[in-house]
Amino acid sequence: MASVSDHLRFIFLFSTYLLLVFFTSSSSSSSYSHDDSNHLSLRRQASILVSLKQGFESFNPSLNIWNVSNYKSLCSWPGIQCDDDHDTNRSVVVSLNISSFNISGSLSPVITQLQTLVNLTLSDNTFSGHFPQEIFHKLTRLQVLNVSTNAFAGELLINWGNFSHLQELLVLDVYDNEFNGSLPLGVTQLPKLKHLHLGGNYFSGKIPASYGGLDQLVYLHLGGNDLSGTIPGELGNLTSLQQFYLGYYNEFDGGIPSEFGKLINLVHLDIASCSLKGSIPPEFGNLNKLDTIFLQMNLLSGSIPPQLGNLSSLKTLDLSKNILTGEIPLELSGLGELTLLNLFGNKFHGEIPHFIAELKNLEVLQLWQNNFTGVIPSKLGQNGKLKMLDLSTNKLTGLVPKSLCSGRQLTTLILFNNFLFGPLPNDLGQCETLVKVRMYQNYLTGSIPTGLLYLPELSLMELQNNYLSGKFPSESGKVSLKLSRLDLSNNRLTGSLPASIGNFSCLQIFLLSGNKLTGEIPSEIGQLKNVLHLDMSRNNFSGMIPPEIGDCLLLTYLDLSQNQLLGPIPLQISQIHILNYFNVSWNHLNASLPKELGYTKSLTSADFSHNNFSGLIPEFGQYSFFNSTSFVGNPQLCGSNLNPCNYSSNSPLQLHDQNGTKSHVPGKYKLLFALGLLVCSLVFAVLAIIKTRKVRKSSNSWKLTAFQKLEFGSEDILECVKDNNVIGRGGAGIVYRGAMPNGEQVAVKKLLGITKEYAYTLKVDEKSDVYSFGVVLLELITGRRPVGDFGEDGLDIVQWTKMQTDSNKEGVVKILDQRLSNNIPLSEAMQVFFVAMLCVQEQSVQRPTMREVVQMLAQAKQPNTFYMQ
Repeated sequence: MASVSDHLRFIFLFSTYLLLVFFTSSSSSSSYSHDDSNHLSLRRQASILVSLKQGFESFNPSLNIWNVSNYKSLCSWPGIQCDDDHDTNRSVVVSLNISSFNISGSLSPVITQLQTLVNLTLSDNTFSGHFPQEIFHKLTRLQVLNVSTNAFAGELLINWGNFSHLQELLVLDVYDNEFNGSLPLGVTQLPKLKHLHLGGNYFSGKIPASYGGLDQLVYLHLGGNDLSGTIPGELGNLTSLQQFYLGYYNEFDGGIPSEFGKLINLVHLDIASCSLKGSIPPEFGNLNKLDTIFLQMNLLSGSIPPQLGNLSSLKTLDLSKNILTGEIPLELSGLGELTLLNLFGNKFHGEIPHFIAELKNLEVLQLWQNNFTGVIPSKLGQNGKLKMLDLSTNKLTGLVPKSLCSGRQLTTLILFNNFLFGPLPNDLGQCETLVKVRMYQNYLTGSIPTGLLYLPELSLMELQNNYLSGKFPSESGKVSLKLSRLDLSNNRLTGSLPASIGNFSCLQIFLLSGNKLTGEIPSEIGQLKNVLHLDMSRNNFSGMIPPEIGDCLLLTYLDLSQNQLLGPIPLQISQIHILNYFNVSWNHLNASLPKELGYTKSLTSADFSHNNFSGLIPEFGQYSFFNSTSFVGNPQLCGSNLNPCNYSSNSPLQLHDQNGTKSHVPGKYKLLFALGLLVCSLVFAVLAIIKTRKVRKSSNSWKLTAFQKLEFGSEDILECVKDNNVIGRGGAGIVYRGAMPNGEQVAVKKLLGITKEYAYTLKVDEKSDVYSFGVVLLELITGRRPVGDFGEDGLDIVQWTKMQTDSNKEGVVKILDQRLSNNIPLSEAMQVFFVAMLCVQEQSVQRPTMREVVQMLAQAKQPNTFYMQ
């Protein structure tokens, strides 16, 4: 029995051991299987992301870590966030945020295999092509979908991939892409949607009235599209809305729905630049949470509703560039939090209410281009926060307030085109934050405040056309590092010009004409290394022209006329190789005209008239282009058509050398001299005929006519005129590209037919190119050819443009190419038109240089350029 018992006991213990081994093995096997399954899941997700990356054409190098071999660290990859899946207790990718990773290329539909995604953010890259529509019915867990600032294109279908599957979506942002077609109706199927941004695309058609049913929205942006029709009043049902954008490029019919008065939670409203008509709804007075109203650049009419005074939280009110009338209502005194008030470009009248000066937070006040009368509120600026003031082009009178810069924050002071009188406040000379001061065309008197011209941040100072007197301020210890334009012309300044003008190291435009300045021009003028335009005419400057002025190597315009200057023209002026305009008329200059000026190829206009110059007028270089009237009023000067040299047989021939000395030629040599000239002329003519025949024979009857001194010949030009060198064709002929023996790149135009007569009559110079460039700008603006498109023989694009617009930049809307009218800001079109009209001025001297043209066109792209004059 014992043996049997022992045996049974052994079997029991062995069985127990086997069971323990089995369970241990099973447990171990189960654990391994679960862990391996988790790793396989991460590997599969990693493989999906790597496949997604294969569709990228370029990307930030940090994404190189996206590699299947690194799948175990998937949850720490750049742009990836994981979480535990409660159903499987495994790690899954819930967020893919690759914003600003410099990614280009397409977005593969493989992304839809990551069905656990809650956040998909692809913003600020350059994705292109169509957006995978499958995303909208496969990624059903999505709460955030942001593809803004890319280049996705195509239509978003009306149902847009059946939005009904995205029941959790809170944010949908497709801003700044190239989507087109109608606004997607499917978004109305998203019950939890709070943020909808469809702006900055090419959506067209009407705003669906059903959008008024998105009652959870707190943010709605439809601006910057091609929308039209009327704004549906149903949008007034979006009572949860806090930020609302409809403006820019859209062109709506009618006005602002009065139903918007129900948007009681609205904080920010932007309906600017979308052709709105009618009046501002008085119901806006109900929106007491508003802090921003942008209604600028529309066609709104009527007056400002007094009810806006109820908006006690309002900080920004911009109603500029409309057709609003009436006075500023006194009720706006309730806008105690207001920091910006823009009413410029309307038809307001009456006085500027004194309560505006009492707005404790006001920083920006722009009321220019209206019909305001009366005085500027005397306490304006006493709040200590005023930064920008523009009241220009009104009918204001009285004094400039003393408190404008009391807080030492004022940066912009623009008051031109008014009837202001009296002295400038001395306090302005201590306003070290000032950047722009424009107070020209008033009746200001007194002296320029000490320190005003030498303020550290000042870049622009325009005080011309006033009655300012006293001396030019001298500040020997201060250096102006930023002042680029200083215009004090047409005032009553007296005394001498101080040596401290050399401290304006960045000055580009310096205008002093029409004053009563005396004394010598200081040699420190040569320290203005960046000056482009210098006008010191119509003063009483005396002494000699300082030779240091030749150190101003960037000068293109120099006017010293109508002064009391003496002595010769300094030879150093010929060092200024880009000088275009030079006027020293009506002075007492003497000696001979410097021949060196003839080598300044850029000099297209010069005036030496009414001085005491003597000797022969040089007949080479640029001197051959100057009008004969440029030399009148110099009795001892000869050589021009108006004052030919005297070769009378009754008196000895008087020739002046370059030093102004005379030589007497006996009469008996005159005949020999004349015969010699005749023989030389005949020989020259014969040689020219022979050479011309040779050239014609070798050049297939081509002719080269040089309008200025060239460093290459006809053979070099003809080498360029080949079919494989063609770079353009136009009504005037064909343009070829070529290289001269010295390596210089040139463009050669082969003229056809009759712009050839133009070439023979035109004085070719830098400003000729400027005129041509102006014509090109007009072609771009109007979409018309330069000639033949205007229904009248002989009428060209320049003449037609001037007739249509009266040369007024606001008239550009009458000639603007319809293909551009909806695609570019009108303000930019106006600026380009303004530049074009400067370029096509009839007189060469009135045209800007190409350097100035480039600066003006560059300025057209800067923000807010057109809100300040």
